[in-house]
Amino acid sequence: MASSVTQKAMFSAVTTLVVFGAAEMGLMAAGWPQATGRFKHNQVYWVSDPNLERFDMAHREVSGTFQVSTDDNGVRYPLHETDKRPGTWRIMPLGCSTTFGWGVDDPDSYPARLEVLTRASGHPNTEIINGGQPGYTSFQGMWLWDETLKYYEPDVVVIGYVVQDSRKAEYSDRSQAILQRDARFMKQHLLHRSRTYLGLRSLIGGIQIEAKEIGANDTGGVYRVPPEDFVANLRGLVDRVTASGATPILFPYPLEREGYMAGHRRILSAAAEELGVLYLDTQAKMEEESRKAELYFPRDRGHANAAGNALIAEWVHEFLAENDLLGPAR
Repeated sequence: MASSVTQKAMFSAVTTLVVFGAAEMGLMAAGWPQATGRFKHNQVYWVSDPNLERFDMAHREVSGTFQVSTDDNGVRYPLHETDKRPGTWRIMPLGCSTTFGWGVDDPDSYPARLEVLTRASGHPNTEIINGGQPGYTSFQGMWLWDETLKYYEPDVVVIGYVVQDSRKAEYSDRSQAILQRDARFMKQHLLHRSRTYLGLRSLIGGIQIEAKEIGANDTGGVYRVPPEDFVANLRGLVDRVTASGATPILFPYPLEREGYMAGHRRILSAAAEELGVLYLDTQAKMEEESRKAELYFPRDRGHANAAGNALIAEWVHEFLAENDLLGPAR
């Protein structure tokens, strides 16, 4: 009797494996589902091109261009050597295209304006390292810190991830890393490499699996960085920055209106309290000032214009001064 049960179990297992294998081969041959996307960045990690010199970057939303310069690591202006000179104090804002300064020329990004303000206020040996990269969430931010940014040896790090973390996508950044076989997520590879699993997920969820951001008329999707991942990423960034000897500041970058960022902004506030780190929130100020003046591009409301960047730089400068974090005075 026991032998008969064992044989039936083995037969069922073999049959299941054969059916599963046939389904996998069939779906692979059909090329479905695919992780090909409408979004520019189909890779998990990316960085701006290095060694750009006043390169005319296309700003399609306004049918114009803006000039971008980068160092040999793809870090945008202000340009400084990776190796830190003795006696230098470094402040590093982290974030997405909003911190990068999308749409404005090199001198008009908020990090560039912050350097001008800081030096004019009596801190000539302070350098600002622009750690912003277009499209970045806190997920890519941890990778870039490990790969490049920590070697600049900042003394203060302003962690400004929230805008892209709050955006909806067909699947999260972490899931995309698994899909593309990032070795750091090896334990989760098998399931997410299965075309059968991905096909079922697509059908059940009512969405087509495509990379990164979903279209304006699409339904479904998940946060690029879901709340639980956002909390873990913030802890990871704060731990990394603190371990390097720098002071972390959590800074939910302000937009014209809070809108879709509300949930992630609350997480940032709670994380700052839990982790015992400095927290700068200028959203209410920005909403008030935006009613008085045009601080964002009319056809690109997600990015501040030169005036908006200058205002953000002023607020960050004031906060750093209040907390004695501008570096040694002359």
